[in-house]
This record gives sequence, structure tokens and C-alpha cells, in this order.
Amino acid sequence: MSQDVTDTTPTEGVKRREFLKVLGATSAAATVVGCSSDKVEKLIPYVVSPDNTVPGVSTYYATTCRECGAGCGLLVETRDGRAIKAEGNPQHPVNHGALCARGQAGLQGLYNPDRFRTPMIREGGKLVATTWDKAIAALQGKLADAKKNGAKDAVFINQHEQGSFPAFLDSWLAGYGMPGAISYDAEAPLGAIAANKAAYSTSWPKLDFQAAKLVVSFGADFLDGWGMGVTTQVDFAEARAKLEGGPRAIYVGARRSLTGLNSDSWIPARPGSSAIVAQALLAAVGGKGGASLKQAADAAGVSIASLESLARELKSIKPSLIIAGGNAENDTETALAVAELNKALGNVGVTIKPAEGYNTYEGVASHAAVREAASRMADGKVSLAFVRGANPAHTLQGAVKFADAFKKVGYKVSFSSYPDETTSLCDLVLPDHHALESWGDAETVKGTLSLQQPTMDPVFDTRQTADVLIAVAKGDSAVASKMPADYRTFIAARVGGNAG
Repeated sequence: MSQDVTDTTPTEGVKRREFLKVLGATSAAATVVGCSSDKVEKLIPYVVSPDNTVPGVSTYYATTCRECGAGCGLLVETRDGRAIKAEGNPQHPVNHGALCARGQAGLQGLYNPDRFRTPMIREGGKLVATTWDKAIAALQGKLADAKKNGAKDAVFINQHEQGSFPAFLDSWLAGYGMPGAISYDAEAPLGAIAANKAAYSTSWPKLDFQAAKLVVSFGADFLDGWGMGVTTQVDFAEARAKLEGGPRAIYVGARRSLTGLNSDSWIPARPGSSAIVAQALLAAVGGKGGASLKQAADAAGVSIASLESLARELKSIKPSLIIAGGNAENDTETALAVAELNKALGNVGVTIKPAEGYNTYEGVASHAAVREAASRMADGKVSLAFVRGANPAHTLQGAVKFADAFKKVGYKVSFSSYPDETTSLCDLVLPDHHALESWGDAETVKGTLSLQQPTMDPVFDTRQTADVLIAVAKGDSAVASKMPADYRTFIAARVGGNAG
């Protein structure tokens, strides 16, 4: 039953002294509550500090970022044995001290509480924690069976990367008679890569923004991670920062992306229409195009005046740099038309430099290669499958079909550090170190080797994949005889250095 509430506040209001008394009492109570804790935490100093560690004093490690394929140089600040901040290395030729948001956020992955803390094995239909000895023994048994029955049907889907690991992995696979790994990158601009190989005989030519007077992007959002990421962003920013002679920028695409927002002009062409626009511009500047500007304007849903203006600028402002990106079904067609446009305008060798290209996307597999492997899985022709650093059951076009096919593989192994859609279907999980806990190397820029070293001890009971594979190989003397002592030794021997 409700009761009447009587307001006892004096008609003249609350006096200042009374208000301050109440406020002080409330603050004190809040402080007491906030300080209480059921858990007592003790700060205990080192009895004997680890080598190269002074309590409270930062130590810096130079390493290589692996959050994408650009291979930027990092300086990681550590304190008391823990990585606390990542910044770009000012002396690194790839990023010159800059670092994107993904690189800055690398520490979030390192300390992610969702990481696998131990190996996992499927028992009773569920993944349960196990020891490394048991996990390695389980894989050794499956490999022995596969080798006995012929391992040519095995599939290893590996995250695409440059450096020593792909060579090491193919050597390990060959020892068991398994085919080479499928180098998968869900974010790779495959259309542009295919066109670059056809037009320039390289997967990724150097884009020289400094030499360009006009930059035209067909859906390539290079200011938001497309292509070489930080490398491209730094080059564009430095070119645009010039007081005189900086390039004018035009963006052609359906969505006003970050690159579109930072351009001088935006032509909002409909999705999938970039190819016909590029072909029409090619014809307008004297090349062999297949459409008129009127046809292109109608297809793109833009005014013919905007395309006529762009054609005039391409003719009058030289040299120019024209880039093709996007994720439309006809993106290869668009990229090929853009390549021909660059050739017709004399940009190749001036702003497009194939001879100074990057290795970032060399050897990356097409989505068709992954789908072909999935087709064999669906037919029950794959008895053993491995996945490392990739999640095709989520990222691949038609991911549901891949997941259904993957379920039919006899035995499935994941090296993922985190739970994901593909790993949830696996029978064995051998969690990899985070990149900041690992040895490695990269050569994304031709002739420039960038080394990767651990910046701290592992957070959890994980192991670097290469060292796990070396341990597994000890179960087969023929394979073990071809393996190095550890992965660090393999890198040192390959690049020419001392692993001691």
C-alpha cells in the first residue's frame, strides 16, 4: 500500500553549510566502499632481477609488426618483463616511424584473455585442455598413419606471410609427403594482384606519390589499410604536405571512404561500374577503350560532366598515378583497365615502378585454390587438414559451405591462438605464440630484411608453430634428420647470422 511522502525541505531552500556536510559524508562513504576488496593483491619486488631488467625502467626491443603483410618496423617498450607500448621504428625503411591502429592494438591481442592457455584436444565431442606432450604424441600418431596411407591428400592452409616460415613449412610438409601449403590472405586485393602480374609482371609495384601531380583512385581506400597500409599512407601524406607541387586527389567509388574524404573530388560511381568508367577514360585519352563517357556516366549514375572533367585533367596534368582497388566481382577487369590507362598516360616507370615493387603479396593463393581444397574435403578426399593464422570458415566467400566441407575431414588441426569458427571444428589445437612472443623475419621490400624477435616471455602456455612442428618431427627419424634444432636456428642459417 502506497504512503504519502512529505517534503521536509525548508521553504527557504537548503543552506550551503548543510549541503557541504551531506556532500562530505557521501564522499567519505563512497571512498570506503571503493577501497574495499575481497581479494588482497601484493606487490612483491624481484629478489633477483632478470638479465637486462631494472625494475621501473623501460627496455626497448626492435622487431617487426605482423598485424598485416606490410612488415612495418616496431619499437616495443617493455617494463618489468611486460610489453606495454608499441610504436613505429623511425629507422625502418618501410614505415619510417609511423604505425597504424592495427599495429598500435597489437598488445590487445597479446594480452587477450580469450587466448588459448594450453593445447586443446577433442574428447567426448568437446575441446578440453591437455598437455603439450599428449598433444604432440596425438599428432605424431596421425602423421604416421597419413604417411603410411599416402599423405598427398593432406591440406595445410597457412596465413600468407613473407619470411622464412613458408620455406620451413614446405620443407616440413615435404618430409611427410604432403603437398605445399595454401598461402591464404582473406584481405588480399586479389583482383589488383592478378592485374599487376599481367600488366607489370609483379604482384605489387611501387606507387610513387611524390612524383605524381594527380592521383586517381578507383575504389582503393589506401588511407584505411588497403595495399601496403602505412607505407602508402606515409607516402601520400608527405606528397600532399608539399607547399607547392603536391598532387591533386580524385576518388571514384560508391562509398565516400577515408580516402574519398581526404580527396579533392569524389565521383560517387555505382558499385561495379568502375571498370566501364576506366575503359571510357582510356578511350577518351587516346587508348583502346570499349565505352564512351556517356555510356560510362549512365552505368555509374554520375554526370557526364564529371567524367569529362576527369578526362581533361588526365590529359593535362602529368605525371598522374591511377590506382584500382575495391571488392567488386569485376575488380580484376577494373584493375586491368587502370593498368592500360597508366600505360597510355606514360605513368609506368614514373609513378608506377614495377622494378621497385614489393614482395608482400608474392605467392598469395587465390580464393579459388581454397575453394578447390574445400571441394575435395566435401568429397571426403582429405584425411588430414591443418589451419594456421586463418579462419576460412568465417572469412571465405561461401564460408558456410567451407565449414560443412571441413567437418568431413578425417582429422583437423588448428594452430590458432584464439577460438574462432574454423578452430571450433578442429580435433586438436596447438596454440601459437603471439607475434610479440615469437622469432621471425620479413622481406616485404626487395633487398630489405626485417627481423622479428620476442619482446617478452609467453603470457600463456603456448609455443611457436615452427618449434611445435620440429618437436612433432622427432617421431619420424627420416623427417627429424632434416629439421633444425629450433626455428631461431633455422632463421639464422637462412639469413646468415648467429643464433647463439
